[in-house]
Amino acid sequence: MAIRQHVRIVLLMSGFLLFSCAPSLKYYAKVDGYLLNQEFDSAWHLARENTKTFDKLNAVIYYLNEGILAHFARRYSESNQSLTKAESIMDELYTKSISKHIASFIINDNAIPYRGEDFESALVNLFMAMNYVGLGSLEDALVEARKIDNKLNMFNAQYEDDKKNVYREDAFIRFLMGVLYEAEGEINDAYISCWKAENIYKNDYIRNYGVSPPVFLIENLLTLSRELDFHEEFRKIQNEYNDVLFINPIEKKSLAEIFFIHYNGLGPVKVEAFFPVPMPDNYVAKIAYPEFNKRRYRISKSRIYLENLSTGRSYIFETELMEDIASIAVMNLKNRINRIKAKAIARATAKYLAARQAYKAAKRQGGELLGLLVQAVSQAASWASEQADVRHWRLLPAEIRVGRILIPPGEYKGRIDFVDSNRAVVISKQIQNFTVKKREKKFFMFRTVN
Repeated sequence: MAIRQHVRIVLLMSGFLLFSCAPSLKYYAKVDGYLLNQEFDSAWHLARENTKTFDKLNAVIYYLNEGILAHFARRYSESNQSLTKAESIMDELYTKSISKHIASFIINDNAIPYRGEDFESALVNLFMAMNYVGLGSLEDALVEARKIDNKLNMFNAQYEDDKKNVYREDAFIRFLMGVLYEAEGEINDAYISCWKAENIYKNDYIRNYGVSPPVFLIENLLTLSRELDFHEEFRKIQNEYNDVLFINPIEKKSLAEIFFIHYNGLGPVKVEAFFPVPMPDNYVAKIAYPEFNKRRYRISKSRIYLENLSTGRSYIFETELMEDIASIAVMNLKNRINRIKAKAIARATAKYLAARQAYKAAKRQGGELLGLLVQAVSQAASWASEQADVRHWRLLPAEIRVGRILIPPGEYKGRIDFVDSNRAVVISKQIQNFTVKKREKKFFMFRTVN
């Protein structure tokens, strides 16, 4: 009975009794194919058809995928419904401190529901904000944007001072808030948001991700500071960015401001890494942990061509990198990797101790040979069960690029070229004719994975 009891414990800890339903690589390959061919609606329908592929442990991933595919398909209301469900589950799991669940210590982190990385939780609200922008509901977009700052502060509050995440503020969302506040006539709030965005780019994003403040952010900051008569701040900004042109507030109010949001590339893939740890009695434990690997993509930027149908005047401008999601993901995981490894070591030690007890019980009742056999089975089971949690929001773009132009009111036609590092056109898309009024802010959103 003693041998059976110990072996039963080993098998339980090894996770042989745990089976979890997760999406297959074939599913993601098919989704990637739809994205490559710009068939976003088909990708969204595929996600909805594969609901049963995801069990309760992976419900968050299902709703994240469904939500972002709806966003790319410009089904903004449906996207918000899915992302709201994902956020609700993530919040519930966070308040339950699911990372302390005993199953994750006994078996592996895949034994508990996935609640998302910190940065993934913040990006839920970023895409919900963009959904509201697409719906023309700027007030609701601001509500979602403000949630991101609160979330990042809450996440960092749980970590010690020397172990906080590098991703503690989001520069892109601060910039977006500035644009939305300006559209709502809240000039002071617009200035504060743009000023904070510039500071985050300058102090965090350049150092951690190599992303500088875009020129049009500085242009807007100069215009807003002049409109508010912040003379000292205006001079300071102008001295620091002396190559950026100043746009007079009166002139800007006679123009329309157009933004092109380009979601580019496929986000990084989370994979398993591991290292062996020799234990006493020739037992070797496996320590498994996740890593993010960036994926390659050919398109490096986008170039926009617009033509005023009345005057024939042409405008050419390019997008600038504003959010390096791939680098944020890599850095965010690195920030907590030591905590993950410490948990894996504790789990491997517990499995070793259980295996050691099983070996002793077997040796007492059946001799050395049976003891060694039980130890070998225990070690094999431990290695098989020790799996890193590589679940993640796989359908995120690698980066968010933004192009911005100030143009006179009127009707326009145009196209957007997505180009590689040699400036060769990879994809070209016609922009549906549109009309803008003075002081209007208009957004266009595009997705490429090439």
